[in-house]
Amino acid sequence: MVLVAGSAAGGAGLLIFLVLHMLWIVPIWSILPIGVPLAVGGGLAVGWADGELRWRLPERPWTARSMMDVVVLILLSAVVLAERHGPVFTGMLADPAPTVAPWVIVARFVGELLAKATIVCGLIGRWIGQTRRAALATGLAGFAFALGPGHNIPLIGGTPRVGKELVMMIAVIGVSALVLVEGHNCLSTRR
Repeated sequence: MVLVAGSAAGGAGLLIFLVLHMLWIVPIWSILPIGVPLAVGGGLAVGWADGELRWRLPERPWTARSMMDVVVLILLSAVVLAERHGPVFTGMLADPAPTVAPWVIVARFVGELLAKATIVCGLIGRWIGQTRRAALATGLAGFAFALGPGHNIPLIGGTPRVGKELVMMIAVIGVSALVLVEGHNCLSTRR
């Protein structure tokens, strides 16, 4: 049940992201072929983490809020680091030029976003779930959230686009958490 709810949550998050991107920035529907597998895969990881931690989280309606808060806090540290470093590109939309070496961009993306989110989520999962399996599941979910909703964080730090990114990221995480919790509740009450 948690995996089905997680997959639905990943799909809902992708849909919200694409709609907000279309309305606020530019349409990018062309990412659907790669976005759907990534969103569903990320949703499976988040569903697994939810299954490992559900028994330790607050009851509904606070479950979705607590999950959302944890993810936002984890990704927020990457936002602070990106803001501290400043922009890595000039003219993001029109002929972007790097302001730092390409290896620095990769190092920030991998180290300050993906690795940090994976490790911190894994530690939180271990602390909340008190098992190695919970640590593994939440670490994988942290990686999925960093790669999904958080993927632009290191690239737009120090630019005026940060505000839009934060609003979109919170919307995606919020909708995903709500779909996950309510989807799991719906599926478990149908049993």
